[in-house]
Amino acid sequence: MKVHTESVQFKADKKLHDFVQKKLDKLELFFDRIIDAEVKLRLENAGQVRDKITEVRLNVPGQSLFA
Repeated sequence: MKVHTESVQFKADKKLHDFVQKKLDKLELFFDRIIDAEVKLRLENAGQVRDKITEVRLNVPGQSLFA
């Protein structure tokens, strides 16, 4: 599966990209018709704590799944 990863407000290293790829590859065990995935990693300021947010959009035939 082709995975496009975008990081916002920080630079993601190769280790993080590999981790994302490994986790998304496991989805193919349950649904083998996934075309590609778009992943957005970002930091969000909420007071003094920096929250980490991940958005994933899976493109499958006929629709797009978002989580």
